[in-house]
Amino acid sequence: RKFFSKEKKDIRGRAATVVKLDFPYSLTDTLECGQCFRHELIASEDGYVEYLIPIGTKTVCVGQQKAGELIFYHGADDNFDKTFEEVIRPYFTLDTDYGKICDDIISRTDSEWLKRAARAAEGIAILKQDEWETLFSFIISQNNNIPRIRKIIREMCAAYGVNISLQNGVNNCPAGKIDSIPCEEKCRNCGICYTFPKAEDVVREPEKMLPSRPGFRYRYLLDAAEKVASGELDLREIFNTHSYEHTVSRLKTVVGVGDKVAACCALFGFANLEAFPIDVWMKRAIDEYFGGKLDHKALGEYAGIAQQYIFHYIRNLSR
Repeated sequence: RKFFSKEKKDIRGRAATVVKLDFPYSLTDTLECGQCFRHELIASEDGYVEYLIPIGTKTVCVGQQKAGELIFYHGADDNFDKTFEEVIRPYFTLDTDYGKICDDIISRTDSEWLKRAARAAEGIAILKQDEWETLFSFIISQNNNIPRIRKIIREMCAAYGVNISLQNGVNNCPAGKIDSIPCEEKCRNCGICYTFPKAEDVVREPEKMLPSRPGFRYRYLLDAAEKVASGELDLREIFNTHSYEHTVSRLKTVVGVGDKVAACCALFGFANLEAFPIDVWMKRAIDEYFGGKLDHKALGEYAGIAQQYIFHYIRNLSR
């Protein structure tokens, strides 16, 4: 069965497709929970939020006024229906039964704290990001804070990528960052609307990474790019196995990729929903609310979503 319905409407004077879901999908909680880094908040007023997200060769503007309802603006996309099916629907995982998943997680635990976390954060969805983009981004995330991660990624995208908005002939900056007509020089200083660096381009011109100051991660990023570009690390083959163990073991062949980065990639890029990344926030939650020990395998095939509930709850809601 379908877990959403959609309807074309005029919203805020703009053509849009409104998607209503079977669970309280929270756009902000989903985008701001640390699983992705390229979203840009472009409006926040009176309970309404709107984000601009580069996805592949598209820029997607998505807004939300109330939980469980997403507003996708058509913009200058003359073939939005195709974009919706091929880009938006899989990226936002609109065909996933998150209500069932939340109930399944709650049924597997005796922890009242985890049950509260699940209900409080039930609007979080796991995005299906590009495998290469996820690997590259989470290598950058090592020993880093989110604002700096986002800055490094923007600068690398501007250095290597193609400007999606300029390609589509826009007359106004979709992120609202430039008052005049967008041009390459001004856009590169911003870096939002660019395609993600290709592994082959990074290998060909690795020095382009240096201005963004990736530090010790430079060697790891280059090794990842070399392995992917040469085919030694076949990301589609890894994805198609649908095996968490295989995903982690293969990704850890990249220099500098350990358990945490591999688990993050498995969860956010390879759809291994049983992946359970552990960082300082998760360690704190396990120590404070699970007596220092949590058997994540007991949470079943959706342990990774339980991880997001725990992560979100301890960072934002548990006071």
